[in-house]
This record gives sequence, C-alpha cells and structure tokens, in this order.
Amino acid sequence: MNDKDSVYRVMVRMRIHPGMERDFEKTWREIAATIARHPANVGQSLAKSPDEDGVYYIVSEWENEEKFRQFEHSPEHAANRMRLDPFRDSAGTSMIPMLVASRLGSQPSPGRVRVALYLNEPESDKGSVESAYHQISTTLAGRPGLRGNELLRSLRDPRRFAVLSEWDDVPTYREWERSPEHLPTTSPLARYHDKGLGIFGSYEVVAAY
Repeated sequence: MNDKDSVYRVMVRMRIHPGMERDFEKTWREIAATIARHPANVGQSLAKSPDEDGVYYIVSEWENEEKFRQFEHSPEHAANRMRLDPFRDSAGTSMIPMLVASRLGSQPSPGRVRVALYLNEPESDKGSVESAYHQISTTLAGRPGLRGNELLRSLRDPRRFAVLSEWDDVPTYREWERSPEHLPTTSPLARYHDKGLGIFGSYEVVAAY
C-alpha cells in the first residue's frame, strides 16, 4: 500500500457492564452517525466478541494521524466519551492506533465476524511478518466465507502487528477454525504470536458506518 493510500486506524477495546450491552450499542450508533459526518473520518465499525461476555471492539479509520488527533482533542470527542463512560469498565478499556499496511477484501457489514491476530516481529527479522502474511493470504485466496483480511502495523511500536480477517458469519468462521488445514495454513505466523496481548480475539460485527 502506498503512503497516499494509507489509513490511520484506531481500535478501542471495551468491556461493557453486564446488562448494559443493548443500550451501549444504541448509544454507539448515535455517536457513530455524528462522527461519520466528520470530513476526516473514513469509516467505523462495532464488533462484539462471541467468546468474551461484554467485550467490544470499536474500529475507526481516519485520513491521517494529525486529523484524528485534532478530533481526539475536540469538544465533540469529549462529549462522546462522557456518553459512553457509564457503560464501560475503565479497567477493560484500551486503545491501539495503527497504520493499515495492506488491505484485501470489502468493507465490513453487520453480522460478519472479524478475527484479530496479534503479532510481534523480532528486531533481527524485519519484514518477516509481512512476508508470512502474504504467503498465508495467497493460500487462503478464494476460501469460502472469507471476505478479506488486513495487515496492520502499530504506530507505537513498528515491531507489533495485527492481522484482521473478516468472515461471513460465526458458523463459517468456526468451520474454518476447526478444519484440519487451519493450523498448517497459518503456521508461518505462529512464531510471531504476541502472547502478551492474548494472541487473538474474534468479534462479531454488530454495526458499521
């Protein structure tokens, strides 16, 4: 991906208080509708974990980091945070800013599943994660149910990466996860798993703008 095509992506992980999930999703949709009108915002999605109760990922994309930072320090953003604060567990909230390094597939839509794989590349092995990513993606091309995947590089630490893949639905992803070819196909990235971040998480998209 050329620099001019790069997108600044922010992923926020939130754990929502039990029983407040539906109201949280409704509030997020209202907030997302206003953010979508911001000229620097490229897109947003809300994904819910099928494995961890109350865990969500909010993903937003921006033209560049400077424009996101301007929004981040705006009164509008402060007001949005105040609206979301009653729903979330502050100890279960984290933010990961990233620059999209490679993109395949289409835009997300509600009902699909996103899987985030966290990776850590050794300083002595630069370029190995991207090479392994392309190797696996070539093998997976045409896989039924796979909508696309992306390789993301952390802007805080260029040795840290995430691979986001998108699937038609939960049953389709589970079928792939349990298939005999799953581990052999993805093995080129296995040695880079970032165990400090829990290796990976799977999330169902509940809304997208």
